[in-house]
Amino acid sequence: MMLFDDLRDNEWALVEALFCAEPARSERRGRPRVEARAVVNAVLWVLSTGEGWSKLPGRYPSPPTCRRRFDEWQADGTLAEIVKRLGNNGREVSLRGRIGSTAAKPPAPPSRDRLRGAFWTNPESWRAPAKMA
Repeated sequence: MMLFDDLRDNEWALVEALFCAEPARSERRGRPRVEARAVVNAVLWVLSTGEGWSKLPGRYPSPPTCRRRFDEWQADGTLAEIVKRLGNNGREVSLRGRIGSTAAKPPAPPSRDRLRGAFWTNPESWRAPAKMA
């Protein structure tokens, strides 16, 4: 696993303005929004190490929170801007393949379970087992 250093103050200053416009919660229920800097560090950790969200160290916010913000930032271009600004300042963000559940997985073998005498290849195609002659 690759070592990762959290953003230094001067690096955070480069990207902090991207998060000033994030909407505040209108309702008062639920947990307060996690600080963007902690989530940025978590996202950069995952991108740099190639580990999945479930391997996120405990010093970062929860994996679902970080993943949700990652998806938001990727969709609206914020993530690309973070990487660009940090790269222009000399911080190398090495992208080590796909992340978490988006990682390529081999296809599962077809299901050929036997359940109480019924043979099926998928739930839509139930049929009785062939009788032996």
